[in-house]
Amino acid sequence: MHSLRDTQTKIGPHGALTMRRARHVREWLAEASQEPVTVLLLGIKDLKQINDRLGRAVGDAAIRRVGQQIRAFAEQQLSPIRLMAKMPGREFMLVVDGNAGGKQLELAAQKLLEMVSVDLGEGDAPLHINARLGIALSRPTESRPNLAARAADALAKAYGRKGKRYVVAEAQAPFNPAMEQVDVALRSALAAREIVILLQPQFEVSSGRLVGAEALARLNHPQLGEISAGDLFASADRCDLREELSHLIQDKAINIAAAWPAALSDLRLAVNLGAEELTEYYGAHLLELLAQAGFAPERLTLELTEESLIRDLDRTAAQLELLRAKGMRIAVDDFGTGYSSLAYLKSLPLDYLKIDKGMTPDIVGTGKDRIIMRAIIAMAKALGMAIIAEGVEKAEELEMLKAEGCDYFQGFLRSPPLAPAEFERFALRAN
Repeated sequence: MHSLRDTQTKIGPHGALTMRRARHVREWLAEASQEPVTVLLLGIKDLKQINDRLGRAVGDAAIRRVGQQIRAFAEQQLSPIRLMAKMPGREFMLVVDGNAGGKQLELAAQKLLEMVSVDLGEGDAPLHINARLGIALSRPTESRPNLAARAADALAKAYGRKGKRYVVAEAQAPFNPAMEQVDVALRSALAAREIVILLQPQFEVSSGRLVGAEALARLNHPQLGEISAGDLFASADRCDLREELSHLIQDKAINIAAAWPAALSDLRLAVNLGAEELTEYYGAHLLELLAQAGFAPERLTLELTEESLIRDLDRTAAQLELLRAKGMRIAVDDFGTGYSSLAYLKSLPLDYLKIDKGMTPDIVGTGKDRIIMRAIIAMAKALGMAIIAEGVEKAEELEMLKAEGCDYFQGFLRSPPLAPAEFERFALRAN
């Protein structure tokens, strides 16, 4: 067993600098102080590869070791420290008094990166930690969330850079305030597990019977209001936190469904999955999550978008076969949004094809619209897939989908997305 599995989480003696949790970052961001500070946001660039090759336990232990190294560095090099915190996923934040910048800051950045970019493995399984650093110096009258967002933007640039492994945010760089706020909100929400799960009921077309629900993600923010799943995942892509966001949504949704009463034990749950998550590690992670929650794999559907499916057909097919062998079902989500390809439809082990909500009204549109919809349904049927129509809002749409052989539907015609407790009441009445 790899030696890092035994790394302890204890951070130094009483009175030493303490590695705080991300909730302390939220508290710091909420304060209205104008004192000059520098924010350093450090991320582990290759954590996903470590998890894939050696397992999540090794990756978690590597994160703890990096936290210890950062703490030791901070005690020696960066005093006084205003805040030192573990952020969601693979990131750490240091807030340092003063914002002088210059050569001293660059030397400190290089030193910090050298300390955590070392081989931590042993024997036949060397483990190399490769870090990147985003740095932002506060500006007069700048809000703390804006400062943190600039550091995050600098880190995102550092992830994609070769050679120099840190980026200092430009003092006058143009930023989208809305994006900055969402990025900060996402980081805080991941740390506090504040992502909200809604359940979109799904029905059988022929009978109207409730058959399951798709898990949707939202974030209710006190200043920004409701942040949609699309905006959350766009932010996750900017911050390189897609895997962390996706795993949290799946974890919460599966545990919600596992708590459904026995009367709802025949309902399925659908969760979204990016093909980039389909690593050798993911299957074991998902099966462990299902086992801990007590939710049968046979009741789970994994929905993947067309765009993600076509990136690596061979690897995707192999991983999906493994998941299907455990009883899970696979759906193509948002079919018809611009990436449609017969190649993956015939190459991948698929059970459902979901017609994008933007196409559903076409079933009652022009003659050409109906011909295209009819062809899509017929093609999927010929390939052995069931059809799920999204965004059904009108009775005439449902009637025509039924006439064309559509199997399942979801949409406001029967129900909007519901909070878990509302869905449970709705499902019990429907049954």
